[in-house]
Amino acid sequence: VRRSSPVTQVTAMTHSHITIPKNLPLLIVADGVLLPGSTIRIPVSTVKNINLVRSRLTSGNRLASTVIGIITKEPDKGGKVNVLHDIGTAGVVVQVTGTNWPRPSYSLLVTGLCRFKLLSIIQEHPYPVASVRQLDDIKDIDDENGGQLAELVSEFKEAAQKLIDLLDVSVPAVAKLKDLVERVPSRQLADVVAALVRATLPERLQVLDAVDLATRIRVTLPLLLRHIQRLKDVREAGAEEENKTNAILHVSRGGRNLAGDPDALDNEENDVAELEAKIKAANMPEEARRASMKELGRLKRMSPHMPEYSMTRNYLDLIVELPWSISVKETCNISKARADLDADHYGLEKVKRRVLEYLAVGQLRGDLKGPILCFVGPPGVGKTSIAKSIATTLGRPYHRMSLGGVSDQHDIRGHRRTYIGAMPGRVIQGLRNVKVKNPVMLLDEIDKLSSGIHGDPGAALLEVLDPEQNFTFTDTYLNLPFDLSQEEKVMIGQLHLLPKQLQEHGLSSDILDIPKESFAIISK
Repeated sequence: VRRSSPVTQVTAMTHSHITIPKNLPLLIVADGVLLPGSTIRIPVSTVKNINLVRSRLTSGNRLASTVIGIITKEPDKGGKVNVLHDIGTAGVVVQVTGTNWPRPSYSLLVTGLCRFKLLSIIQEHPYPVASVRQLDDIKDIDDENGGQLAELVSEFKEAAQKLIDLLDVSVPAVAKLKDLVERVPSRQLADVVAALVRATLPERLQVLDAVDLATRIRVTLPLLLRHIQRLKDVREAGAEEENKTNAILHVSRGGRNLAGDPDALDNEENDVAELEAKIKAANMPEEARRASMKELGRLKRMSPHMPEYSMTRNYLDLIVELPWSISVKETCNISKARADLDADHYGLEKVKRRVLEYLAVGQLRGDLKGPILCFVGPPGVGKTSIAKSIATTLGRPYHRMSLGGVSDQHDIRGHRRTYIGAMPGRVIQGLRNVKVKNPVMLLDEIDKLSSGIHGDPGAALLEVLDPEQNFTFTDTYLNLPFDLSQEEKVMIGQLHLLPKQLQEHGLSSDILDIPKESFAIISK
């Protein structure tokens, strides 16, 4: 998922008067604070927050629909996060990124507009909506009222300039801070600086609660001076400029101060190292290994909060979890197969004889490549259970894939990774679940397939079933060839036998004439 609002409109909005709606949808965060004038990236993973993203942010194009309320849950004395802070920030969502697979997870880039007072929750489901009262607006203020306030603003700007002087302006984050100090209106300066320097959650909430500008500067100034002193201490200790910058600012990490959290950085590095080891141990074809290492190199260069990070990570997780070279040894014994079929099914002599012939040929050849078994019959006659018996006899894992109602070829072939909600097709997902490359895979209800605006899934199945093609089946999401030739496809068509249908409907061959060619196709 990737969606952006017009940047020019957002920029104009943040430099003029705005009146927010009296009722705002709420995005509830547990460990972050959005301050007016600042831009942060907020991960979205809870059910209600995901519902908000889907309902408000990915279903329309109007900029007004992207104005939401950001409210923080604050920990109580017992350390439990269960109380909503009574002051929040209205923000405009300028970008939505994320994925729907393997589980829904989004990331929002939000710019703060103004503070609001939380009056009451008027809706809980599917996402919270609150009645709010705007506490401040975002007018530009050129003339400060009162000498004391002007003096505070001047002192604050001096301290901010000291911070810049101690840093390397060639670093993008420092250059951004310098530009902000020079051009941001006085009313927003304290908020912007408080968002950039390191501070605890209670300290940021204290800044948010300071609606009056003078109070806000008095609250923020000690945070700024503390970080200036910390930077001086680091410089005296002989730390490098880049490390000093990262110790103070977290702009380059999209709102999350990973540089100030060594454990978080170590965990990220350990995860990537573990992923690299899995790629080397997967024994995948050379083409897949090269593609994996290329994507891993991109992942190493990304910040964990970049929009593409989670999508690249999910893709690599899929690659290492596929059974490129893992298969189970067959235990095909014709006498045992006959006993298993007789124990599980009464009658069906022709069907059981055909299955045994199929297994016998496979035993002689050493593999089961060849015709695909297709069982045709009304519901309840034992088609699915025969497929299970075959899997048991062969000692292979069994996987059922229902195709009833499928009308999109991407369900079979997968989606391109650049598309919204991209995920691999059902075949590749099934192989990932069974963890071997030669399962017995049941394609159930193939007669219920239908063509739609997204292509013909029946045509996509041809590449899965055709022995001349399936050894290089290419899922669109995976974008790498995968060998399906060792997989047994047992196709189930929920079709009633023609003679029985003619009899039940009082028809005869004189009334209903079906060409021999058509009947031959049906009865194969």
